[in-house]
Amino acid sequence: MGANLTVQDFFKLILFLLGIGVGAYLIMVLVKINKILEHIKSLIDNNTEELDLTIKQLPGISKNINMITEEANNTLKKVSPDVEALIQNSGKISGSVSSITDSVDLISVGVADTLGFFGGNKTGFTDYVVIAKEIFEFIKSLLKKK
Repeated sequence: MGANLTVQDFFKLILFLLGIGVGAYLIMVLVKINKILEHIKSLIDNNTEELDLTIKQLPGISKNINMITEEANNTLKKVSPDVEALIQNSGKISGSVSSITDSVDLISVGVADTLGFFGGNKTGFTDYVVIAKEIFEFIKSLLKKK
């Protein structure tokens, strides 16, 4: 007994075997999907009360979020001119601080020059203080006479 196998019969066999493999794989996928759905159903059944409560609270939560957003926008609108004024004032303050720093620098240079003068001169600092005191006393006595 001899059996002839044609190329067409061979391709039919291969397609038949592939169909069986794909069908088995599809069945395995459907079983896994079924297990996942059963797990989801048990989660929903176990947490039905919490889910119902959450769903009932969602409109109130969304209203609160809308109110908070509106209040934040209103506050920003009210505060923005003040913030702009603060930014301008900070610019003025930094300019004033810069001016004060320049003045302090000038004073420190003047003090350093004066101390250098007193240190380089033969006459001591105390002598200058005594002379200044005598000048003030003389001016004071002139003012008292008038």
